[in-house]
Amino acid sequence: MMFSRIRHLLMVWPRQRVGGLALALLLTIPALLPLAAPGYFFNAHDGHHSVFWLYEFDVALRDGTLWPVWAPDHVLGFGYPLWLVYTPLAFFVAEAFHLLGLGMTTAVKTAWAFWFLVGAAGIYRLARRWWGPTPAVIAALAYTYAPYHLVDIYVRAAYAEFAALAIAPWALLGVVHVWENPRPRSAALAALPIAALLLTHSASPAVFLPLIAGLAVWKSAQAMLARAFRLRPATWTAIAFALGIGLALIFWLPALLERHYILEADWRRGTYDYTRHFVYPGQFFSTFWGYGFSVPGPGDGMSFGLGLIPWLIGGVGALAALGLGRSRLEECRAEALFLVVASLVALLAMTPLAAPAWRVIPLIASVQFPWRFLAVSTIGLALLAGAGVRWLENQAGAATPFPLVLALLIVLASFPYLQPQLTPIRPEDENALAIVEFEAKYPDMRGTTSFAQRRPEEATSPLIAQYLAGEPLRRAEIVEGEGEVLEQHAAANTAFARVRSYSDVRLRFYTNYFPGWQATMDGRPVEITADPPDGLIGLTLPPGEHMVRLRFTATPVRRLGQALSLIAAALIIGLIAWDRLRTVRHGRSEAEPA
Repeated sequence: MMFSRIRHLLMVWPRQRVGGLALALLLTIPALLPLAAPGYFFNAHDGHHSVFWLYEFDVALRDGTLWPVWAPDHVLGFGYPLWLVYTPLAFFVAEAFHLLGLGMTTAVKTAWAFWFLVGAAGIYRLARRWWGPTPAVIAALAYTYAPYHLVDIYVRAAYAEFAALAIAPWALLGVVHVWENPRPRSAALAALPIAALLLTHSASPAVFLPLIAGLAVWKSAQAMLARAFRLRPATWTAIAFALGIGLALIFWLPALLERHYILEADWRRGTYDYTRHFVYPGQFFSTFWGYGFSVPGPGDGMSFGLGLIPWLIGGVGALAALGLGRSRLEECRAEALFLVVASLVALLAMTPLAAPAWRVIPLIASVQFPWRFLAVSTIGLALLAGAGVRWLENQAGAATPFPLVLALLIVLASFPYLQPQLTPIRPEDENALAIVEFEAKYPDMRGTTSFAQRRPEEATSPLIAQYLAGEPLRRAEIVEGEGEVLEQHAAANTAFARVRSYSDVRLRFYTNYFPGWQATMDGRPVEITADPPDGLIGLTLPPGEHMVRLRFTATPVRRLGQALSLIAAALIIGLIAWDRLRTVRHGRSEAEPA
């Protein structure tokens, strides 16, 4: 009786208007159940980052910055322009849950669950458009329980990358929708997931943009071959990309034009050297699961497998698309062929055979780890799994119980991968002490600006003892001349000091100098410079009692990026309104009697 009900649920419910999506999301729950367990996977690769970066984001936001750039507690407490390097959108989502009253770690765990559901819903919507409701449920499950998808959360704890993986299907869906409905509203809405992808994870655009743009090019080529090419869909697709990029300029314009103030070599050497992280073909089929790291050669401590079931059912979809089965896919065969090509290109890009391309294409090197292209293969195989189910439905009829068996196998086969290494949550895991502990353990992971004359692992900081003692940070200190700091206070983007000087004095703030920092003395602007050897903020004060205020502000480049993003947002709203107005007018004209 129970088997019959489950079978009815999987085979009938998806055909209802919202039943399929509800079922896909319901079957996603086992994948995120570990998030409901006590503790957190702090031993995962970026486990601590996913929480203490939210802490940094939160303190910056509470200090009056609506688009944070400066993380005050990094680099020995000297601060670092973290959000000029890492895109912040995913942390807005986690911060929203925190502002609703959840603790730091609980907010992050809730955000993980949110992205689980967003990704599954995106794959479902796209697969349903191409293959139908039941195949869409299987595609969503193949995506949710794909090994790399679970590696990203429970082994790597790569929060922003996990979010980008959830957004990518929506960007693909946006391109499909524009192509099928070339109109202003379609382009405006398609721009949103493209912008979200650009603003979620810094390395993901190099991974996903070729896939998304490739789909648009593929559909154009398909139309040309069918002698049915129309300029209108291509034009509105290009507009969607332009608006999406424009909306993301709030981050990318400063990131590109001010990146020379950051020593990017920090994020290209050692652990981040792509030559150490190629994947060997046999690893794609391996069932190995580990919590270690990627290392040179095939002896990695983490999984790069794509999963046996996705390989099998996705292979059926690929063969059907290629016309090698007993019959071809009747609809959307071109899309299935695109997925085959995209998945194969992604697999090749991860192997040592692609090393020459990594050397000569600058953009691809920003990915850092070749195995990040597993994200493309994960999406491709999940959608191809939907194509495989559609082909099997065509062969055996819609009443076949095969989808039920397949759904259960996908969920059950993933259980060994749903056991993160949970540890208790300490109070210090949710504040700046977590950063101090991490940088003490991994001094080579401290960032560097171009204003420092020595590497941060060679520096010392009086702030460390203050962090450990739980004291308010005393960032201001007189390093030359006679005087005293009578009063001081520091926050994420601001600092204040009341100083009494008996001669000309050099006041130093234990904060890294970086464009955007501005100071006033007694309400008047005063020049600040980068003091050697660590590039900390310094200024000279004359004799007397002075009020010195320091604030991190937007540079002209950052203001330009903000303005361009606001213009893009206004254009998106304008296109939606224009489309709505045209629809209303068209409806009125049809309603008028002849």
